[in-house]
Amino acid sequence: MSLVLVVLLCAVLLGRIGGGSLDRLGALDLRRRRLVVAALVVQALGTVVGGPFTAVGLAGSAALVTAFLVANRGVRGTGLVALGLGANALVVALNGAMPVAPAAAARAGVALDDVAAGLDRRHVVADGATRLPLLGDVVPVLLPLRPEVVSPGDVLVAAGLAQLVVVGMVTGRRPARVPGPPLRDLPGGPCATLEVTSGRESAMAKRGRKRRARKKNAANHGKRPNA
Repeated sequence: MSLVLVVLLCAVLLGRIGGGSLDRLGALDLRRRRLVVAALVVQALGTVVGGPFTAVGLAGSAALVTAFLVANRGVRGTGLVALGLGANALVVALNGAMPVAPAAAARAGVALDDVAAGLDRRHVVADGATRLPLLGDVVPVLLPLRPEVVSPGDVLVAAGLAQLVVVGMVTGRRPARVPGPPLRDLPGGPCATLEVTSGRESAMAKRGRKRRARKKNAANHGKRPNA
């Protein structure tokens, strides 16, 4: 979705302005990450098989991602994302695909020819038989290059991802630094530094004795020894 990409780019920019970094975002401790992989697999299988399995794949994928977000509900933004995905999964499961409101599509300048012809398996044109039409694609997004129509669930997902990115970049933990090699791995062994230091101190001591001897000789020059 173009809306989500634009919102994420703006969130990263805000995070950078606030002194955050992507390293902190990458260091977030997220649990059950395999649920996201499973969601991608389920959605891909539904798309490949087609027919009613497309809606089943979309709903199952949203349910798996929602379970992942619930497991990480302590992370800011995951609640909004889970709520948005849940709303999308509900309306898709009830209608077999995401219903698109013709009025919203016309306002955004999006053609529904492929949807009306049944060429788009993920969307259907909303009509009087549509269940929960308010959860379908009813929000026109007038982007300059790629206008689209999104659902209230998509808006919640975009808002939640933005919150997750900004908060994660600004307040997340810094990644642990890898410690350098131990002293024994350095050339010369652990005593090399001590040997060099002691050698320097010896040379400085010798130079100091020589300077003191020269000063003493200069002070006694021209004097007769005591009888």
